[in-house]
Amino acid sequence: MITEHQEVARYRVAEHVQAAETRALLNEHQTTDSGPRHGLAIALRRLADKLEPLTTPAPQGRHARPEHRGTGLSVVR
Repeated sequence: MITEHQEVARYRVAEHVQAAETRALLNEHQTTDSGPRHGLAIALRRLADKLEPLTTPAPQGRHARPEHRGTGLSVVR
């Protein structure tokens, strides 16, 4: 069963993809050096870059190590 957050994210992704397809169709009549699907590919790549942190599973269990935040401070255990 999916959570409400996952369902909202799924709908947002669907809306982004639909908007990207609409933009690609509107720009299809314009001649570009990169081809008609270039705009859609860029939009989908940007969307994937934004969603990438959401697709990585969070460590579970009480022995999971916290991720280093890159603050430059040493980790004391």
